Amino acid sequence: MTFTTDTPVTWQYLDIDAQNQATIANSRVSVAQLIQEKHAHGWSPEELHFQHPEISLAAIYSALSYYYTYQTQIDAQIAQEQEEIQNLQADLITMGVGHHTADFKQRLQQKRQQQG
Repeated sequence: MTFTTDTPVTWQYLDIDAQNQATIANSRVSVAQLIQEKHAHGWSPEELHFQHPEISLAAIYSALSYYYTYQTQIDAQIAQEQEEIQNLQADLITMGVGHHTADFKQRLQQKRQQQG
């Protein structure tokens, strides 16, 4: 999902591609990923920095600022990605592939018994 911004703005510490997908500069962590971690774990900016020591606290605050500026669009992007993941998981279950299969569960149980 792409969205447009009203005015071109430069966000310090962020790299923003042509589709307005923002990542922390010099990292592979996207703003959307950081926000999902924040929401899932209730992490503060300081905790996000603790979990990602390679990212400066200033960069985390820049990412949060970007998110709160474009929250509606980024939340929609996250929801769309989650829906795609759920659809792919459903396809794997339908095909009988992955960790949801009885065969996988049986092999896991056997491995646990061998170890224990």
